[in-house]
Amino acid sequence: MNRLIATATQFSFPARELPAKLLEHIHCGATGYWQHQFDRLADRPQPLYWNLGIFNGQIIYAGSRVWSSQMLLRVVDRYIPRTRSSVKHQFELLKRKTQEEKLTPSQLFVMMKQSNIITELQLLEALRTKILNDLDLYLLMGGGSAKFIAEDIEQQFPVNGFSPIDLLDEAEQRQLQWTQLRQQVPSMKLCPILDREAMEKANLPASQQQRIDTLVQSDKTLNSIAEEMAKDNLEVAQMFAKLARIGLIKFKPPQKHTVATVMVIDDSPVLLSQFNHWVSALGYVVVTCQEAKNAIAAIAKVKPSVIFIDISMPEISGFELVKQIRQQPDLRAIPLAILTGEQKLSNKWRAQWSGCEFLTKPLTTAAIGDFQVQLEELIPRLLNPSSKVEIPTI
Repeated sequence: MNRLIATATQFSFPARELPAKLLEHIHCGATGYWQHQFDRLADRPQPLYWNLGIFNGQIIYAGSRVWSSQMLLRVVDRYIPRTRSSVKHQFELLKRKTQEEKLTPSQLFVMMKQSNIITELQLLEALRTKILNDLDLYLLMGGGSAKFIAEDIEQQFPVNGFSPIDLLDEAEQRQLQWTQLRQQVPSMKLCPILDREAMEKANLPASQQQRIDTLVQSDKTLNSIAEEMAKDNLEVAQMFAKLARIGLIKFKPPQKHTVATVMVIDDSPVLLSQFNHWVSALGYVVVTCQEAKNAIAAIAKVKPSVIFIDISMPEISGFELVKQIRQQPDLRAIPLAILTGEQKLSNKWRAQWSGCEFLTKPLTTAAIGDFQVQLEELIPRLLNPSSKVEIPTI
């Protein structure tokens, strides 16, 4: 959506402008949820909304589901480590009690404090981390629309909330950190694996070796490791980036991931090099082609699973190349995606008419993170058209 619409209870936003629109529309005195829907997720069978809980000009919650006792339990379980150890038994009993008696979030929190499971300060920090992890994800989700749903949620929250300016400023700093980390940690959906030879040469203390070995031996994704450790995703990414930087670990796709070949056709050697790095880091085999006139022969030889095609190339345009591919019986079924640095609506329409996905190249360093996230979502969808973008519910 390029055209902005703003009223007291709804607004639309283009990519990367959601933070400014939120600051504009979070008014003092309003209580309820800003419910966001993203253009990128519009084709899902069931609508997916991102809810931002607001009370008196403060942000008090964020999630794909509205606040409830079950969400309180999930947030506490996800971000407070002691619920897996010292107070695990009390926490499990309280879970069952919540299901049996249908406690409200406020009642549940009082019982948690009485049982010495958590303190108000611990819950405050858990909710803040949850909101920041949500902002990490949804601020890169692109354009969409939002509407305000008034609801008296004040009594459901045992904390006062957080300043929108402070949270969004911190979210902006985190986006910069994520952009820097993606050189070593391209995706939280990858599994770290230990380089045994590098570990032996590093001559680390036995305790440190054991700690690293324990982290990676489970064959779990970084997302799963962060949940097991009850830590902020960014903190876990930073930890593994250090290990990757000194060569102690590498990354691989989860076992269920089928290795596929991705081809990119572009006359820019810089883009080809960057694309190769970004996509191979996600676990795919990457084949590049710099000359469009040789593309058909290369495609016929490689038989890639997915092809990304630049629009503006010498001798043959991207759309002409799409036409040639569609005319080949053995190639016409390969999923195609158009790449362009020109953000023209006409190009997007032509891509859709040609049965292609559409992706805008990153023209600035700040846009690289957004582009990488889109690649991470788009390639599995092209490989399996029936699949949908996976969005964490916690």
